[in-house]
Amino acid sequence: MKGEIVKLGQTFKTVVGYIWRVALCAFAYVVGTTAGGAIVSALGMELPSIPEQADEKTMGLCLLAGSFALAIAIGPLARRLRAAYLVRWLVLAALTYVCLGLNTPIEAAIFTSMGGMGTMPVFSILPCLLFAGVLALLFKPSEKAAGLGLNVCRFFAGRSAREWTWRFAAGICAFPAIYWIFGMMVAPWVLEYYKQGQFGLTLPGTGVIVLVQFLRSSLFFLASLGVLIVWSGSRLELTARLGLAFFVLVGLFGMIQSYWLWATVLVLHNLEILADSVVYAGVLAVLFVRKDASACRTSSDLAGMPAT
Repeated sequence: MKGEIVKLGQTFKTVVGYIWRVALCAFAYVVGTTAGGAIVSALGMELPSIPEQADEKTMGLCLLAGSFALAIAIGPLARRLRAAYLVRWLVLAALTYVCLGLNTPIEAAIFTSMGGMGTMPVFSILPCLLFAGVLALLFKPSEKAAGLGLNVCRFFAGRSAREWTWRFAAGICAFPAIYWIFGMMVAPWVLEYYKQGQFGLTLPGTGVIVLVQFLRSSLFFLASLGVLIVWSGSRLELTARLGLAFFVLVGLFGMIQSYWLWATVLVLHNLEILADSVVYAGVLAVLFVRKDASACRTSSDLAGMPAT
């Protein structure tokens, strides 16, 4: 009985600890967004516009909910990045910024008619940096941090230039193929909404879509490279944790704030992006995470590797 009470107390402590960490990370993103908007306005730049159907108060609540989703999704990923605080901060900031600060305006530019998206790369700098900084501070890895040089050495060791060439090419080409496959599955149910042009949605030509997906894929791959280099878990863990992070960053975060869209579009696109994200993360795991990844991450193994 006493042991069960102790176990229950430990579980409660863990849950409470997780909740306040998530809340602080979410608060950091909201504060960063507010400050980023103020900076953009002070610079005389146009803020991203929202459809006339949207309500500012509701948008604020949706931003808060989306920020909580970001922290819940990326926290588990942060715990598996075995590196010093500064490296983990930059890796998480790069991943967050590429998905929210670069990918979002790129997608909005071809699939919507909303204005002000050109300022998103500037607008997103502060919230992504602040969010990633708090996230890296609160969601620490359980293992002792390894130096960046040792991580880089471990990552690139044992493979020829030819092997790296085809792996990098496959990593960049994977996302467009995955995107197209799952996109075609939901197209019969959502395509008509884009053709109608309601709520600011537009439908570009096929050529534009393909080129943009290769651009997005290159950005996603570069952002993921830092994660892959300092990753300390298995392939399956990377698939689950990076897949979840991509799903929220690329899909759920924006969809929560696009509450005015049809339920059909929101649900189907979320399912599509979830499938895209998990499969893409799985491909990166197979290409770049070694089968014995967990074993080779011990301190003794890393200590025996040459520094770079």
